[in-house]
Amino acid sequence: MPFIDVKASCEITASQELSLKEGLGEAIAKIPGKSESRLMLCFQGGQHMWYAGKSDGPTVMVHTAIYGTTTPEAVEAFGQAAVSLMREVLGAENVYLRMSQGTDWTF
Repeated sequence: MPFIDVKASCEITASQELSLKEGLGEAIAKIPGKSESRLMLCFQGGQHMWYAGKSDGPTVMVHTAIYGTTTPEAVEAFGQAAVSLMREVLGAENVYLRMSQGTDWTF
């Protein structure tokens, strides 16, 4: 089960959230064995975020956690898709992604 936690300094409208949900559902499939059918998402807009000593402009942090491991190529493909999506949908220039991989999950 992948989990994607999106924190953004800008508000996220219902329409934007739907676009992000659909886009991240497609992006997660770039990781072998992962799909939207088991994807958990969390969107947190309106967060107080600072980057480079400033709080201007939309800033987004995307933390993705997957059960197991994957290849660097899959991480790169997913990361590029997710970052592009945040820039397109939220208009954010400062977008960062962290990928956590491991088996220390409890179901």
